[in-house]
Amino acid sequence: MTATSDIPIHQSLSVVDSESIYRTEEWWKAVVRYRFNEDDEYDETAVYLWHDDDGWTRKNKYVIKTDEAWKTDKTLIDRLLADKDASQPDRNLPVSDYYEIGAGETVFRSDGWWKAIVKIVQKGSYETEEIMVYLWQQTDGDWRRRQKYTINDEESWQEEIAAVEAIIDSDSTAADTTQDTGSQQEGTETQQKETVGQISEFDQLNREIDKHLSEARSE
Repeated sequence: MTATSDIPIHQSLSVVDSESIYRTEEWWKAVVRYRFNEDDEYDETAVYLWHDDDGWTRKNKYVIKTDEAWKTDKTLIDRLLADKDASQPDRNLPVSDYYEIGAGETVFRSDGWWKAIVKIVQKGSYETEEIMVYLWQQTDGDWRRRQKYTINDEESWQEEIAAVEAIIDSDSTAADTTQDTGSQQEGTETQQKETVGQISEFDQLNREIDKHLSEARSE
């Protein structure tokens, strides 16, 4: 557990909980659960990587908006790390030419957003094996990177899983203790409505995007 006042995230965000993965004199990686306003009931979780450039500067941020999104990403990352059923990469993925992609899969793609998880097998002139989670936004006809998260190896990935799930589980426990009968009934009614008729492909895509995208994409 890290003191919430020490976490170098954007001042507009209110830290609820945090867990450091590692911290050195130059680098700091942590899982942070935050709210956009102190009074909000909604919060989300992200993995941050900072570098000390005369002050902590954010280098990577990976948003985990829902438990379902986390499970989807975790499954794909595990598969790519293990080289099991690795799909051939989409050569149109807007990844820098500096990287060579060995495998990868699109999580979702819409007119405005594109999320993919890829295995990098070469950086410039040297070989590597890293997994990267990308989120791009289409701006002025080009795909611009908004988020990138790098997993270096299986050992570090297991450490990051433990930290992420410690924060997610604490959030789930808190939510369970405050859930009342009214919210349970509302959820049941929603499920019943969704079973009537087939959900359109457009609605399915919107729901998939909502599971993954942050409320504030650039914080």
